[in-house]
Amino acid sequence: MKASAEGRTSRRGNSLASLFNLAGVAAVACLALAAPATAQNYVANPSFENPAIAPGGSTVGDIPDWTGSLAGLFPFGIGYERAELMTPNGNQWAYTNNGANAIAQQTTKAVVANEVYELTAEFGRRTDNPAVTPSLELWVGGTVTEGGVVGGTRVGTQSVTPGSGQFAPATVRWTAPAAGPLIGQRLSVRLANSSGAQANYDNVSLTATPGAAPVPTLSEWAMILFAAMLGGGASLYLQYRRRLA
Repeated sequence: MKASAEGRTSRRGNSLASLFNLAGVAAVACLALAAPATAQNYVANPSFENPAIAPGGSTVGDIPDWTGSLAGLFPFGIGYERAELMTPNGNQWAYTNNGANAIAQQTTKAVVANEVYELTAEFGRRTDNPAVTPSLELWVGGTVTEGGVVGGTRVGTQSVTPGSGQFAPATVRWTAPAAGPLIGQRLSVRLANSSGAQANYDNVSLTATPGAAPVPTLSEWAMILFAAMLGGGASLYLQYRRRLA
């Protein structure tokens, strides 16, 4: 009898240890789920730091990872190009000249059903430039060439009017549909200007977050409750069999 009692005590101890182990694993999993994740920026060369330009230099033409016309890069702090315009992020900003021109990039991010996308950028105006009216645009599908998106669908846009010597932020948010032809197509970013001499661009970001989970229907709730009842009944039955043993 004593051995039998010791065996039961040992089994209870093992069961308690297993429960504690499971609780620890569950706690770690909950902490991992609760930890905030860093949002990925799907824009390449988002702050136009590539290539790095020495003070006094500049580029005209191609910007790595972007397409555009009459565009280039300037570092902060060179002669008249500084024009009291501070860079919002990093040491360089991009520009387009002669009014209505743009730069664009097709990202590697494909549209996922119900996902929420947020596109942000900052648009500047030098103190020696007339007023500019730049805009931020989010596109789905198509082909990006020379600062334009051919054959794509524009799903969001915002225009801003930066003050002299200032950068102004712009934000575009778009929620993907649950289904349709846009799902699976790649997202593109376009920074455009429609007036003035030169518009300046910096600090571009495109992030994605999962959409809200769909609410279960009544039939789905019924299936969930039925499964819970089956699980509870099976647990009670196993406990009953153990007592008989």
